Amino acid sequence: MSTAPVDPTRVTGLSADHRAALADLVDATYRLNLAVATTDVDDAVLREARAELDRVSSGLETRTRTRAMRNGFDAPRRARRDRTPYRLCAYTPWGVPIEAEFGADGQSVRARFVPNALHEGPPDSMHGGVGGYLMDCILGILIQAQDKRAVTARLEIDYRARTPLDEEVELHGRITRREGRKVWAEGWVAYAGTRTLEASGLFVEIGESR
Repeated sequence: MSTAPVDPTRVTGLSADHRAALADLVDATYRLNLAVATTDVDDAVLREARAELDRVSSGLETRTRTRAMRNGFDAPRRARRDRTPYRLCAYTPWGVPIEAEFGADGQSVRARFVPNALHEGPPDSMHGGVGGYLMDCILGILIQAQDKRAVTARLEIDYRARTPLDEEVELHGRITRREGRKVWAEGWVAYAGTRTLEASGLFVEIGESR
């Protein structure tokens, strides 16, 4: 097994074709995850799929990096500036893929998301932990889009109603206050115009702006 001689955490510097191929593979893996979780095929098909996946994994493992690939730190800022969508988890299949759009003032963000069987907690409802994860992600990139290197110091979640599966929900976030190195933000998940989850967070800057 060899290690590719590239920055192990950033897609910056990779060719556009390589980035596109990696993002396409991640999209296919998202589909695979859902297919595995919900399949009802016969035992023989399951075993055949396992063998095929082992072959694919072995091929991908012939050359690896030490960490999953990520966008550069300034990617959310550039998306905010250019008013283009920013895709979270474009290069890793572990996270939840969403495309965020920044408001014209740069102080707010929104996204759409369809929870599926992979995100289930209570029957036919999105898991509360997934909701907290989404809020941390959406508020975090909003802070990052301000060119701030900050970490989540506190995130409080108020679950107001169930969030259904297989229906489009909206994610919202906005900055509410700044004080020195501290930034406060709030966010919410809404389904059919009703807030199902509300969040408030405190983020603390840990480095100088770029």
